[in-house]
Amino acid sequence: MPERRAVAVVDNRMATEQAHQASQDAWWVYLDEVLGHLRLPYRTISLSEAPVSDGILIFATTAAADPGLEQWVRDGGVLIQVGDPGPLSGLAGVSADGSVPEDHVVVAESAVWSSRPPVALHAVGGSRLTGADVEVLARWESSGEAAITLRRLGAGAVLTYGVDLWQSIVRIQQGYAVSADGEPAADGTAPIDDGVLKAEDGMTLSFERDRAMPPGEPELVEPFEHTYPPPSAVPMFDQPQADWWCSLFAQSLWWGAEQAGAVVPWLGYWPAGVDAVAHMSHDSDGNEEDEGEAALAAFAEADVEVTWCHVFPGGYSAELHAAITAAGHENALHYNAMGDADLAVWGWPQMRAQYAWAQAVTGTGTEQIISNKNHYTRWEGWTEFYHWCERLGIQIDESRGPSKQGDVGFVFGAAHVSYPMGSVAEGNRLFDVLNLPLHTQDLAWAGHTAVRDVILDGAQAVHGVAHFLFHGPHLHKRPATRAACIELAAEARRRGMPWWTAGRINAWERSRRGVTLSVEPVADGVLVSALATEPVPGAAVLLAVPGGGFDPIVKEGEGTARTVIRHGRTFVELSADIVAGDNRWVIAP
Repeated sequence: MPERRAVAVVDNRMATEQAHQASQDAWWVYLDEVLGHLRLPYRTISLSEAPVSDGILIFATTAAADPGLEQWVRDGGVLIQVGDPGPLSGLAGVSADGSVPEDHVVVAESAVWSSRPPVALHAVGGSRLTGADVEVLARWESSGEAAITLRRLGAGAVLTYGVDLWQSIVRIQQGYAVSADGEPAADGTAPIDDGVLKAEDGMTLSFERDRAMPPGEPELVEPFEHTYPPPSAVPMFDQPQADWWCSLFAQSLWWGAEQAGAVVPWLGYWPAGVDAVAHMSHDSDGNEEDEGEAALAAFAEADVEVTWCHVFPGGYSAELHAAITAAGHENALHYNAMGDADLAVWGWPQMRAQYAWAQAVTGTGTEQIISNKNHYTRWEGWTEFYHWCERLGIQIDESRGPSKQGDVGFVFGAAHVSYPMGSVAEGNRLFDVLNLPLHTQDLAWAGHTAVRDVILDGAQAVHGVAHFLFHGPHLHKRPATRAACIELAAEARRRGMPWWTAGRINAWERSRRGVTLSVEPVADGVLVSALATEPVPGAAVLLAVPGGGFDPIVKEGEGTARTVIRHGRTFVELSADIVAGDNRWVIAP
């Protein structure tokens, strides 16, 4: 008999094969990444097993119904359906009433949600839901019709996402293939039609609908002239919308577990007691010695170890490169495809050559460089760049971010790292390259200082990472930018957000991805088990415990326990050093 877990997913391999045979994306395969990042244990079952599954059952896409499902729900099961309910319409209490190619979704107040997004969320794909005797959890903004519903049935419930959740998350995070300039913001704040192909040329979020002025700043005066430094604050992408979709889905799982009386574990995104982190990167544009020295001094005063992205051609002196490494900064590649040197063009041979150059100038020799950011956020196609990263051993890329004042912030809707998904031609596989979003650069020069706290707030709201980029020339020549860098470092620390390099974020995420959690009731409380492929020191194992409201005690095993708030919900947080192999604790109220 397969291992029983509180969450089960109905096997959708047949639907995936059918989609791929029709050359269509099987967006629902991204559920694996969403649950993989949560490290929430689940098992995959066949449809015939569904009526005898555990407390929560997920249909990630439209599937056939089973005659035993209704009784299973009435007996206390919680079914979560994503997409057109199709054969499950009778059970869900709603049916699809027309498709929605793209719209925004307004999330309503409900006990299901412990933390609601403060804005309508951008959605790509889905269906309008119609039915009776359901609670509407969210509505399509344009029509006011239901986008997410809840039907209570006996002791159980059916929660239906009319929103194409998976396509929305992937499209917001990864955008569309880049082959031409994107459409600039009508207000002049983001002239992305600059003749250079870059990540935001393929963005999904809207300049008109998905931006807001930083709080306390006066409304934009048009026409706006895009100059440096910005003459005023401008609208910014103020919310990590893809992360909000992931958060809502996770909240529905935790709510479902509570309804079913199940304990569901997941692994904290960061070490115990840390609700979000900050990341600072530096680009060596120009490779001028005095500018590199100024950056080194600024980061020393800020007390931040940065990911130092080295750009071809040139390089600093051997002495400065040694000083950068000695200061604890991470040596990374700043792949240049701007056409300003013989190898500075878009292509695999050019990136491979620049990688070897970066190894040579930084003194790492044959040692691996694992982090990269593309110069000027250059990008072409959709995912071909991730193929190059995999071949080189680049494990984390931070190219997806803004190049203009008006697309600062969460332009790709994310503050979390994630593994990107390939196209249907690639079997919609996940690439072995973490995407680390970029949020702004050079405060008080390329980005208005008012965006700083909005980015920190947004990252903390979803427990992600806030990424700020600085350049040596501006740290050297712009006193306001240097001051902003040091003030930023202090503000993040004041909030309890530690500064991590990309390499450290990569190592942490990959190690936590090797942890599989499980729980089972025992006489003294709850037995928590963790099987780990490598150590995860200071980990936070979070337990969604029905009822809550108690002071937890670790009765067996090394660790401490307390209650914390994450995603607006109270969890028991077990703080422990997870070792490679088996780990066991007993936690009691």
